[in-house]
Amino acid sequence: MRALQLFHLSEGSLLADYASLMSEQLIRRRAELDVQNARAQAEAAIKARSEFLANMNHELRTPLNAIMGFAAMLRGDGEYDLSEEQRFEYAEYILQSADLLLGHINTILEIAAVESGNVELSSDELDIGQLLSDAVKRVEVRARAAGVKIDRRDDGDEIYAWGDETRAGQALDHVLQSAIDASEDGGRVLLRASRDEVGRPEIAVRDEGDGLAETEIQGVLDIFSEAHKGLDRALSGPGVGYAIAKTFIEMQGGEFHIISREGRGTLVRLVMPDSAEAEGSEEESPSLDDQAEAADVA
Repeated sequence: MRALQLFHLSEGSLLADYASLMSEQLIRRRAELDVQNARAQAEAAIKARSEFLANMNHELRTPLNAIMGFAAMLRGDGEYDLSEEQRFEYAEYILQSADLLLGHINTILEIAAVESGNVELSSDELDIGQLLSDAVKRVEVRARAAGVKIDRRDDGDEIYAWGDETRAGQALDHVLQSAIDASEDGGRVLLRASRDEVGRPEIAVRDEGDGLAETEIQGVLDIFSEAHKGLDRALSGPGVGYAIAKTFIEMQGGEFHIISREGRGTLVRLVMPDSAEAEGSEEESPSLDDQAEAADVA
């Protein structure tokens, strides 16, 4: 059996020159492909932003027009001969539209902060129970307009976390708003503050909406993507709210988990870093899905 012999290219030989040329062409081709991929990604990002801004124009004008229209009718009470019931109803429409408009503006500002990298964080002890109470008050108008009940199921223990109260509150607002938007009239959103299986502070939010397909979940975590259903496009859609919430929670060292199935709702878990006072606690509590009666997501 003949032994294999290594083949050496002599420098300056025709074969060596050919090999060098092929290597240079391969490097050049890879560089061209990298440029093409970068260009395609940039064009996709520009298109997504353009679509977002075009949609934003409609989303801002609609509630603003409603505010101006109903306010004008209330001011001209004598002209329209409104009853007390009508006056109350129109004032409610104004509140709902103002709440929606404020939510859109906050979302735009938060997206701009995330995109620019100018998100400032503080670090302090957070009362999770109070954080939830404040968030429920902020979404009260939206929940009432949608006919959705928010059902708190805390276990009664005082739970503290460590992070930025403003950003944590904004993250929770987006998750709650997305849950409300996903719910039908007469539906409910389950909200719970507890500790996870290893004792970390956790906020769980579950809706009983249509849910998301497995292939849609990653898409909704893109800040400029939304899982659209027909012509249902809104700045409050999950593609914006979940993405911002995930960013703000992870910037504080927390974890963002989402579990969803079509027709069975969505469960979102916000796990926060433990506070110095709560550190070392080994208490465990069942997750929200163990407590929910109607939803069966996990």
